[in-house]
Amino acid sequence: MRILKPLLLLLLVWSQIARAEPLVLAQVSDRPSKDFEQLRPMVEYAAARLAPLGITSGEVRLYDSAEQLASALQAGDVDWITETPFTAARLMHEAGARPLLRKWKGGQHQYQTLIYTRSDSPIRSVLDLTDRRIAFEHPESFSSYFVPRRILLRSGLQLTGLKDLHQPPPPGNTGYLFSRNEKNNALWVHKGLVDAGALNSGDWENRERVPVAIRRDLRIIYRSETYPRALELVSSELDDNVVAALRELLLAMPASGASEVLASYENSTGFEPLQPGDIELLSDIYDSSRRW
Repeated sequence: MRILKPLLLLLLVWSQIARAEPLVLAQVSDRPSKDFEQLRPMVEYAAARLAPLGITSGEVRLYDSAEQLASALQAGDVDWITETPFTAARLMHEAGARPLLRKWKGGQHQYQTLIYTRSDSPIRSVLDLTDRRIAFEHPESFSSYFVPRRILLRSGLQLTGLKDLHQPPPPGNTGYLFSRNEKNNALWVHKGLVDAGALNSGDWENRERVPVAIRRDLRIIYRSETYPRALELVSSELDDNVVAALRELLLAMPASGASEVLASYENSTGFEPLQPGDIELLSDIYDSSRRW
């Protein structure tokens, strides 16, 4: 035991010398001010508790696209990522990111995509969207772009991106546009600017994003299977001891009096281990997106 204590102390000192760097948490963002404030408390909380492993501080870095984030990962500029399955799949395959945990984001541990139209529309199924237009949210969205696009393609529809709301789809095609946010998605359908929209189940139930006065005039025509709400990933270069400690720290947060930090972290309520099939799901997501 007398031999072990100096050895453990030496290992601890060595880990501090070997690392002695900030812990960098990153995400793709189109609203950097808001996302920075949501991520900062979490990375500072984690960094303070991982200081014995050589972590000096916590930093948030936001990127305009998955491509930029992948490049940053490959360059060693990012340690930890919180993302949806679509971006997580790309980072895993293109930058060697390692999935760590599922995140309960917005109180949800899983969610599904809903494709919807106006209640008075003649559209009854996704097959009726030929020669019509659908609004996705934005090109990086898993639930409001990747999933509904795959649903439509697997239903045999031909998709064409449109320049604006005035452009009709080519004959025999389904045209799509990006609404940029959830509220616009519902408003465009409600006002008849597009024939259908796609949102995740959490946004659909959120009265700020889809007000009751609007939702009562809309009708769901398709519900997807459920998917993990969000994932935590780490760089392949992050020290295994830091990875293990970060994983343990995150899993323990709901019981450690850190509810305020969790709530600020995109309204999270906790984390859970990866489930059987999660890695295969990410590979399937990536392979499907490469065929588009």
